[in-house]
Amino acid sequence: MVRVLTYTQEKGLEEPGIESIPELLKDEKRLTWVDFDNPGESETELLSSVFKFHPLAIEDCLSFVPNPKIDDYSDYLYIVIHGISSEALKRDELETHDLDIFLGKNYLVTFHKDYSRSVASVMERCRKNTSLMAKESEWLMHKVVDTLVDNYLPIMDELEEKIDATEKESFEKPGKEIPKKILALKKDILYLRRVIHPQREILRQLSSGEYPIICFDCSLHFKDVYDHLFMISELIESYRDSLTTAMDVYLSTVSNRLNEVMKVLTVIATIMMPLTLISGIYGMNFRWMPLLDEPFGFHVMIIIMLFLGGGMLWSFKRRGWW
Repeated sequence: MVRVLTYTQEKGLEEPGIESIPELLKDEKRLTWVDFDNPGESETELLSSVFKFHPLAIEDCLSFVPNPKIDDYSDYLYIVIHGISSEALKRDELETHDLDIFLGKNYLVTFHKDYSRSVASVMERCRKNTSLMAKESEWLMHKVVDTLVDNYLPIMDELEEKIDATEKESFEKPGKEIPKKILALKKDILYLRRVIHPQREILRQLSSGEYPIICFDCSLHFKDVYDHLFMISELIESYRDSLTTAMDVYLSTVSNRLNEVMKVLTVIATIMMPLTLISGIYGMNFRWMPLLDEPFGFHVMIIIMLFLGGGMLWSFKRRGWW
């Protein structure tokens, strides 16, 4: 599906069909936004037949690019950034989708094979507030990128809640499932880190003023988006440290509990050793042994064993071993 929004001061916002795109692009006073949402083959051909984009850019656009990038083709910029999948909040595993952007002097082209919340949100806002398309194309791209970065924040909040809960559980209830939860969260964090860090560099370039197609005022707004992305990357690093700490706490807690169990078993085994020795001696079947023929010999030996065990237990407590 291809959606077209175009704006002029005289006519305001319009939504013409794709057949009018060539004429729209000829009008330099008109801003045109073309969004390719999981397009078909005939619609994809517009990238080469109408926009005349470079074949390498089109090739990257049609395939999945794992890392964010920016290419300068003189007349336009080709940018690949990644957004969080709209279903990420409903699943335990994070997933991102790439958003391809072509920025020209009087047009903006967005291309995505999956549903993009940022594109849909900005497009709806443009319909309600046409002034969003009253400026140059880079301002419209800024709205899309800014919304995409803002969509990371709910994910970060949910990750923080999961990490806090895992840290608490690793200390209070260190079950066998804790390492699996920590490793799953680490996998998500590393995945985000691999996307956010190069994406942060893309925003730094857009805010540096090195591309003439982006005006100075707009570059300052991209600097604000860069600051948000930098904050997110710092959160990611802190989450990595928190997960490492959670794993250390889990291992330490499990080790301490094992030590407590071994301590109890050791005390029991130590107390039983002299008792076993006495019962072993009296089980050697010699004919002449003390108290062997006495009526209360058995009861006396039981009392001796109880006093011996109790004395050893009292001694352990006094020394702080129990």
